Amino acid sequence: MSQFYGHFVLDSEIATPTGMNVELAVAVAKADIDRFSSYESNGKKYTIAELEYINAADPLEKTKQLLIEVLAPLLDRLHISLKPLPLLLSIPSSLSRHEIRDWLSESEYSAYLSNITVSKHQGNAFMAECLQSLDEPDAVLCIAVDSLLDDIDNLIEHQQVMYAKNPWGVIPSEGAAGMILTKRNVLETLKITPQSQLIFMGFDWASSDRRGCSRLIRQACKSHSDLGIVYSDMTNQRSHVEDYGFAIGARSEALPNAQNVTLTNEYWGTMGGASGISTIATMNYLHDTEALASVFLFDKSNTRSLLIFKATK
Repeated sequence: MSQFYGHFVLDSEIATPTGMNVELAVAVAKADIDRFSSYESNGKKYTIAELEYINAADPLEKTKQLLIEVLAPLLDRLHISLKPLPLLLSIPSSLSRHEIRDWLSESEYSAYLSNITVSKHQGNAFMAECLQSLDEPDAVLCIAVDSLLDDIDNLIEHQQVMYAKNPWGVIPSEGAAGMILTKRNVLETLKITPQSQLIFMGFDWASSDRRGCSRLIRQACKSHSDLGIVYSDMTNQRSHVEDYGFAIGARSEALPNAQNVTLTNEYWGTMGGASGISTIATMNYLHDTEALASVFLFDKSNTRSLLIFKATK
């Protein structure tokens, strides 16, 4: 269920409804400046978070623009010795992976990408794929793009969207998030400083019993007595809230700050497959203490993951 990984997050970036980079996105979210809007269906108003700086209604075109918003700054800041590097990409399942890959291969960014892999996975499955992709290359660029807004009518039909009479729903959102993973020997050779070090990772692939977080914490506590400050993409769905609630109730000594969680869902809604990396990027931007940072990630497939980081900035 879990493995120890000594990988480093060299850089990370996001594009969310509150801003086109992590600094702006977090600042606007914290300032509570019109970050949510309403979507009306069957006489009910549902809470959503829309991108206003991307001018594309077509899902494919929107995905391309969001991808560039994250890809361009990460490549621009990347040390020249690490270019080109492989790209591992997750996109909405409704889009053609071949079409996105062909478009990227012909784009101006192809010269900086040694290999382009468009994954069939999303959520925690994609996160696991990202963390396992660093076996051979010196560094790997991982980007996830998704939009729950493109599927909002289906989510409403299945009563999964938050509104006045349903506090247990999600806030459909959209966006992109990316991170560059690398190894210690690369950092030492190039004399560059990463944002954080991954010191524990655990995945629970069958959390429908709402005990996934409990199992992950139990595993993490074998090597860490204090799991530090908590960041999460947990939504208001009952299965998420109860899973986390059971865990902190049983292992409160390991999470002294368990009630004070930084929730990216409250910042800019639920970005689907992009929520995981966006939460890591948010942690990298906000976390400035020597305490560990525990990132609890949830997804729509009843899986959970716990990633523990140590700040290196």
